[in-house]
Parts: sequence; C-alpha cells; structure tokens
Amino acid sequence: MALIILSSMVVSGCRPEPDNNLTLAVTVLHVDTSDPVADIDFELERRVLENGILNGNYQPVGSATSNAVGLANFYFKRVNALDYQLNLVSTDWFARSDFIQPDSFLESSKVDYTTEATPRGTVHIRLVNTYPLNEEDKVQFRTLNPTSDFLTCSNAWETHFGTEVDVERTCDLEADRYLSYRYHVTRNGELTENLDSIWVSRGELTELLIAY
Repeated sequence: MALIILSSMVVSGCRPEPDNNLTLAVTVLHVDTSDPVADIDFELERRVLENGILNGNYQPVGSATSNAVGLANFYFKRVNALDYQLNLVSTDWFARSDFIQPDSFLESSKVDYTTEATPRGTVHIRLVNTYPLNEEDKVQFRTLNPTSDFLTCSNAWETHFGTEVDVERTCDLEADRYLSYRYHVTRNGELTENLDSIWVSRGELTELLIAY
C-alpha cells in the first residue's frame, strides 16, 4: 500500500507535458497615438525542422484580423519551428514583419505580443512654371518628411530650369499627418523662398501642385 502511495506522489510531482495547442495573441497599436487599431490584417508563417533538416521556406500558419480592441488571435499546433514571422499585410498601412522565437512558447502555450501599425498615404507632386519669363527661371523643391523606417518620399532637393518646366512624381509616405515642404523660385534674378505643408490622409492620393 505504501508503494502505491509513493508511486502516486511521484507521478503527481512530474512536470506536465507541454500543451500542443498554441495561441499567439497580437495587439496592434497606432504608431502615433498608441491606440488600438481595428481591421488590421496579419499573416503568420514559420520555418520548421523536418527530420533534423531545415526547410528554408516559410510555411503559412494562418491569418487573422484585429478586432475593435486591436486584438488578433492565432491558434495552431506546436511543431519543431525554427522561428515565426508575423506579417502585417493590411491595405493602406505600411507592411512590416516581426520575428517571434519559438522559445517564447516554452513557459506558456499562449504568448501575448504587441506590434505597431503605420498608416500609409500617397502624394502626387507636380511642379509647373505657369508664368515663364526666360530660360533662367529656376525652381528648387524638397519635402521635409521625418525619418522613417519605410521607403517613403525622398527629401533630396530637386532643381529645374527653364520656361517649360512641368515635372511630377508620386511616392508613398506616412499618413494621417502633415507633410511639410520647401520650395525656392528664382525669376529675373530675384529669389523667393516658401515653406508650407499639406495634410496627407491614409489610403488616399493627395495632390500637391506647385505652380510658380
């Protein structure tokens, strides 16, 4: 009888087997306001070891969309994963990828993870010499977009001479904010400097016309 009791105590003291049903709970916040963002689309992928060999390609795990409180849940089985890649793929937001190590699931079958979403807009910039004087007419233009982790409008100066200037370009940039820009016009030897800004909305094409 004592042996039976001892055996029962040993079994009850063993560490439980890890749960094979995993949950990744992703909270997404607006990069500027830190408020939860709804309707953000995510995809989860992973690289796995199969028979001790690394499969170098990422395999899809699932997709999810954040709810009203900015929460998106992924439910999946535990495998011998090398890493997980969480991709933000929502329209009108800049794409981003976060890497999550499988060790995060060792202590718990549920992992809470927080990421950020950056709104994306598009600006169409056009410079037109509408009051030409001579070939010495000159316009210099640059955007003053803050430094970004994403590929956005170049802030480099562009310079154009002549009476027939009509140039344009289109680029993406961080939206729901003002885009500042500067332009200098030289005509008949006189220089005029201008500093202004324009509001860029998420998911919309903003037209910026400089008619000088």
